[in-house]
Amino acid sequence: MSEPFEPRFGEGLCQAREIGPGRVDASVYSDPRRWELERERLFPRVWLIVDRAEVVPEAGDYLLWERSGQTVVIARQDDGSLAAFHNVCQHRGARIVSASGHSEGRRLVCRWHGFGYDLRGRVAHIPPRGQSFSPADVADLCAPAVAVEEWAGFIWINYAGERAEPLREYLAEVGDELDGYGIQDWKTYGGDAWEVPSNWKTTLDGFMEAWHTPTAHVKTLRGGFRYDETQFTCFDRHSMMVVPLEGIDLDALPQPIDHREHLYNHYLTFPNTIWSVFPHHAQVITVSPIDHARCYLQGWVMSRREAPPGVPQEKWERSNTTAVTHFRRVTSEDMWISSEAGATLRSYGYRRNILNEAECRITAYYQVLERYLSGESAA
Repeated sequence: MSEPFEPRFGEGLCQAREIGPGRVDASVYSDPRRWELERERLFPRVWLIVDRAEVVPEAGDYLLWERSGQTVVIARQDDGSLAAFHNVCQHRGARIVSASGHSEGRRLVCRWHGFGYDLRGRVAHIPPRGQSFSPADVADLCAPAVAVEEWAGFIWINYAGERAEPLREYLAEVGDELDGYGIQDWKTYGGDAWEVPSNWKTTLDGFMEAWHTPTAHVKTLRGGFRYDETQFTCFDRHSMMVVPLEGIDLDALPQPIDHREHLYNHYLTFPNTIWSVFPHHAQVITVSPIDHARCYLQGWVMSRREAPPGVPQEKWERSNTTAVTHFRRVTSEDMWISSEAGATLRSYGYRRNILNEAECRITAYYQVLERYLSGESAA
């Protein structure tokens, strides 16, 4: 990569000791009231990944996205942009659509009474018997807007609508990091999804440290990484860790080391997305709560379209197809561990999590989360 970069790996750059060990009370995961507070103060204020932008390629395509009790329509407009709105008919609250699809006439119709909406969520048709509504109630009637942007090849939404902070400002330093890969141009080879019987943060925590890998993934991730040399950086909201790869002579690399070109980088975009990025391929995972004791995990596997130097293109394509199967195996192991932790959620013996320096990203994560839940600005 030829772009300028901020060094994230080298002497004096690791923040593990500065952040230090920590503790998280079990109620952070087990208390249903905590989940209601997250619904009220966290999720309406953050940017969330929906899916790859390629799932709505043509004007008139629309995607139904439902997570955490919310139902949203994201629609491709005639000018190529996206619009998003709550999938709630403004007549009596039914869903406007019940599945993703395509609208040639650019009209979505609620099947209860026939209210029609354009692809920006504005009411474009009121059925004939609707003339008796109060004019004030139907003037400029529309489904509430949801902020939507495309970045890194993904669709992102923010329930704050017009009040949402611009996505790229929200992503800040991690946005700079990920921009260097050009992931928006990478090819998606596949992915998978899991429903997990654990608190969403329990599942997310499992991806914020590499310490578990030699034991939890002994069958699938043997070798390849120098975990003991991992370095950590925590930003205002987001975080990352850099893991050297076996077989690379760090001293022989140009200094400072361009971690994106030579090392394995693992990013968190707050509050719920993990980016596991190698120089030429990546896996992206989002964890969404269903309720305080269950969550939904979705993941994508993608790679650069052009094979790395010295690798035949046909072999590169085969290896990326195999990578999807490997991703499913590794993530299934993570989900099994998360389920085991979920099984103790209500146990009298589960009192707190203790965290060491190798788990410092988790410690930092809950400091950020507390800012949101306390009502403080996280900007």
